[in-house]
Amino acid sequence: MRLQTKVNSILLLSICTLLVNCSSEINHKLETVDKLLDQDSLQVAASLLQNINTSEIKTSKDSAYYLLLKTEIDWQKQKKINSDSAITYCIDYYTKTYDARKLALSLHYKSGILYEFGRIKEAIILEKKAEQIAKPLHDDILNFKIYTNLGYYNDKNYNSNEALQYNQKKLQIANRINNITYKTYTLGEIAAIHIGENNKDSAKYYIMEAYRNINFFTHDDLVYLWANMALLLDDTYPNEAEQLYQKALQNNKNPIIYGLLANHYYKNHQGEKAMLYFEKAKSVTDLRFKISFLEAQHQYLSERNKEHEAHEVAKRIIALKDSLEQKNKQDSIKEIQGMLDQEYMRHEARKEEHLLLSFCVILTLLIVIVITVHFIRRQHYKQQIKLHKDEMLVNKKEIEQLQDSSEKSAKDIKLLHKEVEMLRNKQSQLLAKGKQRYEEIQQGGNTLLWRKPDFTAFMEYYRMQDASFVEQLENKVEISSPRLMMFKTLVHMGYSKERIAKALCVSEDSLRTYKSRVKNNK
Repeated sequence: MRLQTKVNSILLLSICTLLVNCSSEINHKLETVDKLLDQDSLQVAASLLQNINTSEIKTSKDSAYYLLLKTEIDWQKQKKINSDSAITYCIDYYTKTYDARKLALSLHYKSGILYEFGRIKEAIILEKKAEQIAKPLHDDILNFKIYTNLGYYNDKNYNSNEALQYNQKKLQIANRINNITYKTYTLGEIAAIHIGENNKDSAKYYIMEAYRNINFFTHDDLVYLWANMALLLDDTYPNEAEQLYQKALQNNKNPIIYGLLANHYYKNHQGEKAMLYFEKAKSVTDLRFKISFLEAQHQYLSERNKEHEAHEVAKRIIALKDSLEQKNKQDSIKEIQGMLDQEYMRHEARKEEHLLLSFCVILTLLIVIVITVHFIRRQHYKQQIKLHKDEMLVNKKEIEQLQDSSEKSAKDIKLLHKEVEMLRNKQSQLLAKGKQRYEEIQQGGNTLLWRKPDFTAFMEYYRMQDASFVEQLENKVEISSPRLMMFKTLVHMGYSKERIAKALCVSEDSLRTYKSRVKNNK
């Protein structure tokens, strides 16, 4: 029976060891994938993650990590994500274990997924939570990802100032970590915001800054760069602008670019051609763009006295404007962000209050301790004074007894009075001298010119500070000389070797001799 128990124990231990080693290997691979993603090595990271056998994942920790990285890769590859259950599992796990970085990253990707689902309020709330968690971490890559989403959300909700602020933060990060790809991407976004606000000078500056790094643009980013450059050239160089629009359309049949080109033709009095491109732009999802395109159509039809068609377009414009207003009310990102920012500031203020309260409590305790120590030392000093008074009372009683005694003469009484007075004066002088010597040592002085009476006076004054210690020294046979007694007292006072050596006018090595003398006498 015992043998079977031992075999079972060994088998169980072997299985546990195997699982731990397997988990450690999986975790190492997942960490490698994570680092590759931070270095923008998407294809290599995706290939490595794909090679991981999911049946080898045994722990919740590895499962959450794997699902987070898979979501990140799918998101960066722009794959359609149909469910948020995997990333929700990650959020639940990292909330329990409170891995701040992975929790912020999980919230960030769930925010993006929900935004794609049209759940805009939930998306902005999650992204703001991710921003607040990431703030103390000072992780530039993580913050760049979060600011990208927040800038995009605000831009789509026509909060240009907020979108610009987040993109400026991204630009600071890109410059700080010297990431040209991030910098180029952000410059293009800032330029697009300025174009939307009709800040042509600013837009031109940022487009030229971005154009310097054109080799770092992805194919899609190049399309938007050409479209933005065309918008800037539209009024002054219409032929060049048309060429850029056409170049952008050759690479990406985006309905927004069709609409921009239609506007270009309309402004240059090519109405029929403009209407043709407006039809191709009608699938655009951005309501603001769609309204601007339809308004141009309406104006064109009105000018051609096509009242019925113009009326139909006008109805569509009114309906879209109502939808845009309703959407802005429902998805007031600006208000949600303001509310969350205020809540974060209140939370930080509460933390500061707690810190201040803790500091006050600690300070109060220190004051209480100092007062207590002072009170104890004062009581000890009072006890020493009381001892001297008791001695004086004993002498006084003896005098009274002598006065009452008929056996003693008046001369003996007079002599005893003188003796008591001399004792009192001597004691006062001794204490005064001891105090002087004590203060000399306290102020960094030394015993070079001291004589035996000086040491004695010092010890008598120190007796008032710690009578029990001095009495112990006096009772020890091995402490035979005043300098040895002084040495032990300075050690008791907590002075360093350097300071003791200075006070006794000896080298630090000589202090060993003092110690050995005390030990040998024992």
